[in-house]
Amino acid sequence: MERNGIVACGAMAVVAWAVARGRLAAPLGVVAGGVLVAMSYLGIKGGIDGLVVATAGGESGRLNAAIRLVKFFTRYAILSAAAYVMMARLRLPPVAVFVGASSIVVAVMFEAFRRVGGPPEEPVKKYDV
Repeated sequence: MERNGIVACGAMAVVAWAVARGRLAAPLGVVAGGVLVAMSYLGIKGGIDGLVVATAGGESGRLNAAIRLVKFFTRYAILSAAAYVMMARLRLPPVAVFVGASSIVVAVMFEAFRRVGGPPEEPVKKYDV
């Protein structure tokens, strides 16, 4: 899914460049939105992985879970600051940033449609006990 997200973001950046008639603000906004969603995705993935490790870790796992929770919320504070800089200071178009952030949605849709149209999975074999 990560690869599909990168491909979708790149394709949307090319379309934004064509629609903007060669100006760079729109495709840069799409790429910036893609970077934001990638950072968010990696943060969520890391948080879930940490939660799984913490539940199996006992007492030391609780301290580890607390540290990972602080990292999780710190990452979102950094994401909000990055989004502010991209739109307010760099003056990237908010719609383009939103389109780039939507690249993960396009990747998930592509993955879902690919699985629906793909070969069927092998049926589960039932054994008599």
